[in-house]
Amino acid sequence: MNARDILLVARLVEVCPPLLPLLQEHLEGYESLLPHVFMGDVTRWAVGQYESDPANADLGALLECLEKSFEGPYPEDHELIAASFLENLPRTRDAGGGIRDFVGPALRRHLELYG
Repeated sequence: MNARDILLVARLVEVCPPLLPLLQEHLEGYESLLPHVFMGDVTRWAVGQYESDPANADLGALLECLEKSFEGPYPEDHELIAASFLENLPRTRDAGGGIRDFVGPALRRHLELYG
């Protein structure tokens, strides 16, 4: 874990407050932040929100923050998002896979290149 990972997780929780209980549960379960594990939890949360209400404002804020962070200058952000958010998204043909249509252009380009 590095400081950039902590900052990205804090930013995600700030723009998407429903992630706070998820982070609290993660910290209680693991006794520290495991950024890649937490991002897997965030992915599952996002897919669940998409399946219940694709127009959910918190989901939109999360995806927008991920897009901006992915485009930003920090390779640590790019790596965490690519490896532990994008790679955990369901495929288009699978349940919840339509969330891929809601990500921004930079995230979509990555998905098109790497699956």
